[in-house]
Amino acid sequence: MLLSTPAFFVFYLLVWLLFWALAAHRAARLALLVLANLFFISKFGALYLLLPVAASIDFLVGLGLGKPEASETKRRLLIAASLVLNVGLLAATKLIPVVTGYRYAWVLTLSLSFYCFQSLTYTIDLYRREPEAEAEKNYPKYLAAAFFFPVMIAGPILRVHDFLKQLGRAPELTTEQAGRALLLIGIGLVKKLLIADFLAENLVTRVFDTPTLYSSVEVLAAVYGYALQLFFDFSGYTDIALGVGLLLGLRLPENFLRPYLSANLGDFWRRWHMSFSFWLRDYIQEPLSMKRRRKHPLQTYTWTVIVTFLLGGLWHGIAWMFLVWGALHGVALAVVQLWKKFRGRRKATPAGTVFATLLTFHFVCFTWIFFNASSLSNAGAILGRLGSHTFTHDNLTPAILGVLALAAALHCLPLRLFDGSAALVSRMPFWAQGAALATLVVVIQTLAGKGSAGFIYGNF
Repeated sequence: MLLSTPAFFVFYLLVWLLFWALAAHRAARLALLVLANLFFISKFGALYLLLPVAASIDFLVGLGLGKPEASETKRRLLIAASLVLNVGLLAATKLIPVVTGYRYAWVLTLSLSFYCFQSLTYTIDLYRREPEAEAEKNYPKYLAAAFFFPVMIAGPILRVHDFLKQLGRAPELTTEQAGRALLLIGIGLVKKLLIADFLAENLVTRVFDTPTLYSSVEVLAAVYGYALQLFFDFSGYTDIALGVGLLLGLRLPENFLRPYLSANLGDFWRRWHMSFSFWLRDYIQEPLSMKRRRKHPLQTYTWTVIVTFLLGGLWHGIAWMFLVWGALHGVALAVVQLWKKFRGRRKATPAGTVFATLLTFHFVCFTWIFFNASSLSNAGAILGRLGSHTFTHDNLTPAILGVLALAAALHCLPLRLFDGSAALVSRMPFWAQGAALATLVVVIQTLAGKGSAGFIYGNF
């Protein structure tokens, strides 16, 4: 059940009505969220109803780690159990399809990556004795947070301790929050169904599948198109998830901040899939660099960032393309750090900033070729066509060029325009907001024609 389908919105409307009817009763409210979580994951297969067993183990691990009298040996055994459980689940969802030749891929239709990352934030923070980390004693409350249904497909990755605090407070929904939430959902649907899916169906998939049939110009347009498709697909999902959470009085973390306007690769990763970037930094790179950082800061950063991005690449899939993609980003980030050290504190000129932004964007687009290619030979064929110096553009219809231009323009819009639009929507009566969203869903579904394709990051 995808977040962009009418079936999801029927399910969500029922959850929303019951949630606010039970708003004054915390136990009933939490029980409803747990049931909603279970129903949602069950739509991907009965096997996923075993997920609460894994969540229960981490709940018990958390109780053990939260005891002040627990010995260091016991604490290490507990965190080891959580690591084995979650890394094992993550590895299984990645390796089983590969090992079985994808014959049983239909059994694992929902990746558990985002669930595993979230669960590890809970137990690792407790093990580290982070100031904000407290062992949760309310079992239904923990289950409501552990696999909160809007983020199960493609995030954003929750910091469970922060989310538990929100669940512990009485929910509140102001007209401003409602207006912002409905606008987020509407924008997310437009991004996914009218931009990302259109580019995938009419340009990107065709060119990447058979690049030798297209000219250099058409292949280049497809590379740009994939960069925009991926952004609008993923950020569209995030917008819908944020809106769905906000309508329940729950704030989810932002995941994107106009990433293709970044002036360097480090800035890009502070703007792209932010919850994952910060997770990699806090739970992989920082622990790797802890011992050697003071004596050898640059060397330590170089090897830890490369290792981190190699692991980040393999998280996307057990394939050479993702390993190459991760290696390119890891090495490039090390080069950026070296350049910063060499350059010192000199301020960039406006022309230099524009050049750096264009360079960063094109490097990211170059690496997306490996990310999306079906194999290294497929990536080689795409690069070969880019260098073929053929300039026909018969397959670039006005509709495709128009959507590409629209997507680029929307990505560059100032963020204050969204805040202004949200303020306007919030002034509408709530019934009018709901009617407008329902109308938008119907119109978009009609224009989209074939319905919603799966979200790209739902495969990871």
